[in-house]
Amino acid sequence: MTPAQEFREARDWLSHHKRDPFLWLIILMTVAMFALNFGVLALLASAFPPSDAGRAIGLTPPFAYLETRIYCKVPRGMHLFGYVFDKDEKKVRVCRDMLNGGWVFGEKK
Repeated sequence: MTPAQEFREARDWLSHHKRDPFLWLIILMTVAMFALNFGVLALLASAFPPSDAGRAIGLTPPFAYLETRIYCKVPRGMHLFGYVFDKDEKKVRVCRDMLNGGWVFGEKK
């Protein structure tokens, strides 16, 4: 089949099943999970940039920034957002304490 015929067939199938609640549940859950996984991460990373977290633990640019974490666990507890840095051959987690303000850090296991 040509791409135009496949598109027409998919459009006909969707028009036939557009009242199916399970189809919309699957579509909406996919969109919601995408928004939570990427939208929240982008929002938090723009509100709390890695340069602020690096300054909190005494890093001066250029520093090795490894990853962004939505759930960040340090010895003093689990926090909502944080970063992992490479400092002197050690991996250091820096988590944002949303309730008290400021950054909490500890070595990564």
